[in-house]
Amino acid sequence: MGTEKLDRKLDQVEIKQTSPIRFKDDAINKIRKQNIVWNKRTDIFIPFKVSKDSHQKGLKLRVYKGALGDKDTRRVFYVQYWFGGKARKYRLGDYSQRFGKTECDDLLKEVFKTHTDPETGFWIKDPNLTRKDEARFVEKQDTTQAKAYTINDVIEAYCGAPIFEEEAERGFSKDRKDGYRTKKHAREWFRCMAGYNHRQSLVNFFDDDDGYGTHEFKSNTHLRIAKPLSWRDLFRKFPPGKGILKDRVYWNRRKKQTYTIPKSQNYAIYDHDLGKSLISDLKPGDIEHFIRDLSSMAVKESYVQVFITLWIYARKRGWLGTNPGECPFFNQTVFIKKEKRKEDPYKNIAIEDPKQLALFWQCSEELSEQFPFKAELHQFMLLTAMRKSECLKMEKKFINFEKGTLFIPKGISKTKYRDEELPITPELEVLLRNILDLGNRADFPFYKMKDFRWLFATRNWSSQKYFNKDFRLSHKARLGGDEKYIPVLRALMREKSGDPDLLYAPKILRKTYITKSQQIFAGRSEITQQMSRHRNIDVLNSHYNKPGIETRREYASEVSKAFPFIQRRTA
Repeated sequence: MGTEKLDRKLDQVEIKQTSPIRFKDDAINKIRKQNIVWNKRTDIFIPFKVSKDSHQKGLKLRVYKGALGDKDTRRVFYVQYWFGGKARKYRLGDYSQRFGKTECDDLLKEVFKTHTDPETGFWIKDPNLTRKDEARFVEKQDTTQAKAYTINDVIEAYCGAPIFEEEAERGFSKDRKDGYRTKKHAREWFRCMAGYNHRQSLVNFFDDDDGYGTHEFKSNTHLRIAKPLSWRDLFRKFPPGKGILKDRVYWNRRKKQTYTIPKSQNYAIYDHDLGKSLISDLKPGDIEHFIRDLSSMAVKESYVQVFITLWIYARKRGWLGTNPGECPFFNQTVFIKKEKRKEDPYKNIAIEDPKQLALFWQCSEELSEQFPFKAELHQFMLLTAMRKSECLKMEKKFINFEKGTLFIPKGISKTKYRDEELPITPELEVLLRNILDLGNRADFPFYKMKDFRWLFATRNWSSQKYFNKDFRLSHKARLGGDEKYIPVLRALMREKSGDPDLLYAPKILRKTYITKSQQIFAGRSEITQQMSRHRNIDVLNSHYNKPGIETRREYASEVSKAFPFIQRRTA
């Protein structure tokens, strides 16, 4: 079909329109809706006087009537073309100061060039379809570039401070799991990140009801530092390099002597020059240079774990770009000179001798007057196989004597796997009632056990605090620890047994329960697992089942009976 025939067909399907106008801005500006006879139409097409042999063929101006009283006249550029046996229209854009004759012509040239045959001028592609296809795709933003956040910026954000356009989050989240770190680990992480500084004295960490570490700010009356209002306020009070502690002197209660840790051997990342560098530029060599002067291998390993945490935290929030790769500090890529670790004397022992078990209970009973709740704490650990951190979070409301169960919410459990219940045995019931009766002791002034929420309550409070309900129900009313009780109990057990080398530590109580259970149930770990609440039975068998040499001799003797054919040779 020739161009003449297409032109005739195009003219036949044109919408009813007024006389053609010049393709000029001044001619378009003269178009007013008041000068048009609408005849019940809401819009009208006005053709332009253009050459039918150029790219401008079919160019029209669409004028809208609009609502009554509208002063502005809306005018839109369209091009009419023939495609697929039909006449079609393509919208080029609204006429305005930014889109006039010149802009419209440039756009039309591009559309005509990409959608027509250069030899014949026929439309071989529909620009409307092209526009729909383009609308389906969005140009991908360049997200591969890391944000220019320093390590110090990430430290502030990880603690819970807002940085730049990032919103504040709850601090001290875990690396690869949901939830947050415990009080113990949050305190340790903060010490490595921004501690060894006066800012450390302004933060107090504790576990919430879900077992996650949280914090509260406090003042330092000795240094006359006001209580920070937020994490941002804390870091503004003590910017990098300000408030660094001097050489620290410690008293070693085991060796009965003082020792000094120089300032050069323990320092925070936040106060170091490395903290001012970009987190995206952090390399294993940077960390090796940072930790080389630290005091011990254990301290160095702690700092490496903190760097890993900061890197993962930044990656999970897209601050390292969309393709940061694997963390460069995994798989021991940071070299740490190995040191001989001190052997833990309590790692592989449990109390198996019935006489020694009875001795432990007898000594605990004798020390209950001097150490109330602390002596009962150790007894409770033995009868329940619970960890000390779990026992200290137990509340009185978890005890159900009628049902005969002890409720353990997942929030206080180490694994935080699920809520669990332990049966209250006759022996455990006696112990629980002994603990609850401690509130009736005459030597406890102002003390009423029922007023405290915790099963193991502290006595480190003044009479004024007793009348403060918020204090009685807070974590501060919970027993803090047993550091003073342990050496006294150990010394008394050694004295009564006549064994100066007798070993005792609270960690062996859980091992004792598990070892006894394995012996009683003939190694059926699935039974012991239900009572010890281990998620992994392999961990139970490898770390907690600790039979002594005599028990293992009995096991070996039973196995040796399978080899009766072994005989002593003659000389």
